[in-house]
Amino acid sequence: MVTGYKVSEDGTLQEHEITKDSLDSGEVFCVVDGETKSIFLWKGSQAGIRRKFIGARVATNLRSEYGFHFSVRPLDEGEEPPPFFVALEGEGAKRVKKPGVKTPPKPKKKPKDSTKKKPKKEPEVPSSKPAPPPKKVPEKRTHEKPPTPPPTSSGASTTQTSSQPKEPAPVSKTATRAPNDEIRSMIEQLKEQSPPEGYERELVIIYNELYTVAEKKTSIFGKEKIEHEIEKVKDPPEGTFMAEGFIPRVIVKDGNVLGIELLKGTPDAILSPIKVEMKERLGDLITFFQEEVEEETAKNKKAGGKKGKKKLVAK
Repeated sequence: MVTGYKVSEDGTLQEHEITKDSLDSGEVFCVVDGETKSIFLWKGSQAGIRRKFIGARVATNLRSEYGFHFSVRPLDEGEEPPPFFVALEGEGAKRVKKPGVKTPPKPKKKPKDSTKKKPKKEPEVPSSKPAPPPKKVPEKRTHEKPPTPPPTSSGASTTQTSSQPKEPAPVSKTATRAPNDEIRSMIEQLKEQSPPEGYERELVIIYNELYTVAEKKTSIFGKEKIEHEIEKVKDPPEGTFMAEGFIPRVIVKDGNVLGIELLKGTPDAILSPIKVEMKERLGDLITFFQEEVEEETAKNKKAGGKKGKKKLVAK
């Protein structure tokens, strides 16, 4: 048993004692292993996509508490490597810095004591003799020519202006963004494109914005109705993420890319190839039995015809 962290919906971490049996499919846990210098981000198969994104962001923040030499290793339920289960049975890594505690200030350097003493200047003894008066230097008159002014021709001025480099125009760093009406129309067109059989939408990328698919349940006259709405992710996590377990699909209509979908397989998608194989085998068995029955009936007909014919013997 190891003390790890349970990821909440609001982005906070709760210390939680984690064992192999206590792993819940609807939760996301962080386990810090000091042996492999890893921060395992365990994601349950039934956990929401929002909780998984929050877990990825919080796991990177844990590196500031345990050390930046720790690496974040995302794990899906059912695909855990052996070091993860070894970490559950050991002891968690020790924090380098606790959250909320400021680092102590660096000690100030003390000024070095100057061991060498400066030599004292001896007082100057005034001389009894007065200083001699300065000699007068005769002034020499020189006829200097005034400096010639530089040429002010139009050609020289043009060359000077042309030689100066032009300053580049400032480049705007703001990213281009599509109008809201255009994005809404693209979302409506995406809704018309239903996902393939055995798959469901998890994420949608339109322009430079990220959207997720949320389920909304409504009951009408006692009957429950499930609707899927495409909602924008307000605070996506920073970093680079691999789309593990997802199948990308690009939708192009009238020469325009509507968006990129990340599809996730449902249990029906896993069973569909098994159903196809079973159907083929059943078809082979049916044809085999039909051929056997036809052969048996043909043999019985031949045997019955021989018994019916009797030889007449003259007495």
